[in-house]
Amino acid sequence: MAKGWTEREIIHLLNRAAFGASELDIQSCLSFGKKETVQRLVNGLPLTDQLQRITSIEQVQADGKALKADQLIDQQIYWLYRMIQSNNPLIEKMTLFWHSHFATSFSKVQSVPLMVRQNELFRSHALGSYRDLLLAVGTDPAMMIWLDVGDNRKGSPNENYAREVMELFTLGRGHYSEQDVKEAARSFTGWRYDRDKDQPAFNPNQHDSGLKSILGVQGNMDEGDIVEVLLKQSALYDFLALKLLEAFACEDPSKTWRARIASHLTQSLQIKDALYEIFISDEFYDNNCYMTLIKSPVEYVVSLARSLSLPISRSMASAVNNMGQELYRPPDVAGWRGHESWLMTSYLLVRFQYAETVSKQVGSDWFLMDAAKPTATAAVPMDERLRTWSQRLRIGQLTDATIDGLTAFSQDSLLLTDSVKRQLLQMLLLCPESQLK
Repeated sequence: MAKGWTEREIIHLLNRAAFGASELDIQSCLSFGKKETVQRLVNGLPLTDQLQRITSIEQVQADGKALKADQLIDQQIYWLYRMIQSNNPLIEKMTLFWHSHFATSFSKVQSVPLMVRQNELFRSHALGSYRDLLLAVGTDPAMMIWLDVGDNRKGSPNENYAREVMELFTLGRGHYSEQDVKEAARSFTGWRYDRDKDQPAFNPNQHDSGLKSILGVQGNMDEGDIVEVLLKQSALYDFLALKLLEAFACEDPSKTWRARIASHLTQSLQIKDALYEIFISDEFYDNNCYMTLIKSPVEYVVSLARSLSLPISRSMASAVNNMGQELYRPPDVAGWRGHESWLMTSYLLVRFQYAETVSKQVGSDWFLMDAAKPTATAAVPMDERLRTWSQRLRIGQLTDATIDGLTAFSQDSLLLTDSVKRQLLQMLLLCPESQLK
């Protein structure tokens, strides 16, 4: 059964494909209709004519101080700034997705410029060909350092990159053998990152040009040949389809939906085509996909910044880091685990502290029910206030339990002072519905 196209569906889509929805976004999407809205998103086109300008890092200030390109914390802030300002939010969402999929960490690379260069690589390939991205990642300097590509030489292969290409980037466990990894490692020999020239370099004398047999294919293969062999494996498309569905739709997609997305990937290898099929499908708007994913720390902080028009600050990056998602420092080669792991007790405490900080930054006018008639606000029932505030935050429908709990808190105060309103906002930002998308 075809689903409707209302504010509910639009907010659901933009909570997944973007970082929340402004009122202007909603009105534009209602005008476009579902098909054109999704097409614009996956083609990296803005949803409105109200375009934001992305300036260079040196022109961005946080807490009154200019950011510096050679400082990791400042690059973390700058990426958050890009997510907040972006006219093409799905590109930033996919850049973040690839950062975890091809997880590479500053902890070992120890070069801010190389981490930023990899970030730009992900952004430029965000919605494009997976073949092109896979080839480009293989000679990305940060990745080469991260997975010891320079130690992979003829006669002494290092299997790190070959293993992760198969296990984490393309096929998943169970779809290759240890011998396939060994043979692939031989195919990747000869590459290294030349620090003096700041570029990848290939030494044919260190490349194993002997016969290899990988996934049933034999030949004198190099890195390009390996990619082509991998792209012929049906497991790759199933693996990638599941990762996209788990990231953007739900944790347990049906086998038929998964197979359909995998089929589209097989036909075009264009990530935007797979995402189009996800976002246009009826399954995406079913109740079992609605508010079932937990916002990552980045999504939590960026969506609040966008909905509340918060200024860029260092506290944003600090909060994201302390919530467990330090940009440019994924925990290991498998990236962030996501989902329920975001709600560990220590991370929830940081969300509590950040919600308190945010509640103090909001202007008093934000709490008004009608800016044109501020005196009429006093008579508004608390449940109506809460629903209005949650709508402004683009939170999904509040449960009766949340409304009853917050209403009871407000009734414990003799007056609904500015301080009480801010405490209510803080609790609203911490309610279960605020953590979901």
